[in-house]
Amino acid sequence: MNDILELLKDPETRRKFELMSPEDQVAFAWRANWLTNAHDHQILPPGDWSIWLMLAGRGAGKTRAAAETLAWWAWSRPNTRWLVSAPTSGDIRGTCFEGDSGLLNVLPKELIADYNKSLSELKLTNGSFIKGIPASE
Repeated sequence: MNDILELLKDPETRRKFELMSPEDQVAFAWRANWLTNAHDHQILPPGDWSIWLMLAGRGAGKTRAAAETLAWWAWSRPNTRWLVSAPTSGDIRGTCFEGDSGLLNVLPKELIADYNKSLSELKLTNGSFIKGIPASE
């Protein structure tokens, strides 16, 4: 949170921040915190990407980077639909949605409208929808 406080010391940034809705203020703080604390390899490279391969070992932050990126895309594009896939339904739920670096631990609670654990469906307050589908099905 200290990083967001530093950003808000700039009068113009603070003025724009104060004009945002409370949800957008939460989203701004969340995104600013991620971008200032993520490792360089966890940030999507510049350009218009439809595929992003992160080839790295255990503990490199792949799940966190994917959750942060997908969650931001879903938040910044209201009323859109997104898909998360993993080998099994247990992986979807236990890693991608509920894991330490999963969507539910990345997204601020104020931006989550509903989570259906049994269907692996996450609805954001902006109308975006994230569905988990296991490859095994």
